[in-house]
Amino acid sequence: MRVLITGAASGIGYEIGKLLASRGHLVYMTCHTIGEVCQLRKRLAREHINAICFKLDLRTDDIYLVDSLDIDCLFNHAGIGTSGSVLMMPDNAMRDIYEVNVFRSFLLLKKVYQHMMQKNISGKIFVTSSLIGMFPIPFLGVYSSSKAAISQLVKTLQKESRVLDTNISFCLVEPGAYATGFNQEMIDRVEQYQELTSRGISIHSYQRKLFLLLESKNIRKLAKKIVIEMKHKKTKKILRIPWLQGLFLKIYFFFFC
Repeated sequence: MRVLITGAASGIGYEIGKLLASRGHLVYMTCHTIGEVCQLRKRLAREHINAICFKLDLRTDDIYLVDSLDIDCLFNHAGIGTSGSVLMMPDNAMRDIYEVNVFRSFLLLKKVYQHMMQKNISGKIFVTSSLIGMFPIPFLGVYSSSKAAISQLVKTLQKESRVLDTNISFCLVEPGAYATGFNQEMIDRVEQYQELTSRGISIHSYQRKLFLLLESKNIRKLAKKIVIEMKHKKTKKILRIPWLQGLFLKIYFFFFC
């Protein structure tokens, strides 16, 4: 396979890229900044992994670099997040989340899709959303709503691909909480946008503890499942991993929210 991975500096994107490259696939691993690219190259070199690494900031013209790549699989993973009340968060912060997670992410997806169609490639496009997109959570509403938008768009693409009779499949990846550091960093940003009341501080502390409790540390297992799905001739429409987190969240919101 020839795979492009966005958001590969660390965490899930990194593990998938490393696993694919170690199995002999051609892998393009992209990062948000030049500094991250340098660190990624050093890290891969230490592990004797060969992959092509370059900067791809979705908010810039970097996005047009994909026009020169012949790939048959996209793992569209890059995204940003922040926390804060929907009413208190500045417009530019809300706009940034939607710009990266939805608008620019799907611009890249469309460019890859069009390239695959022109080359008559039976391609696969994997898009990362999140289980959090299924639930309204205080102070995480903007981020979770962007993930909900991603999920709905991919589900729509799956139906449209049947109508248009394309040979490109779409897989929606909705991971639960994983111990990458992203969740804690996002939750802690709430203080950038508002002065928390005692109730707000309590919710913030509770969310931190809840994510620490739920987070799975087995990122490699998740990566293996996604890579296995990439290699299948017919991919699943939705991957929710780990399924137990999804079940827990449904039960929690049914009884307590």
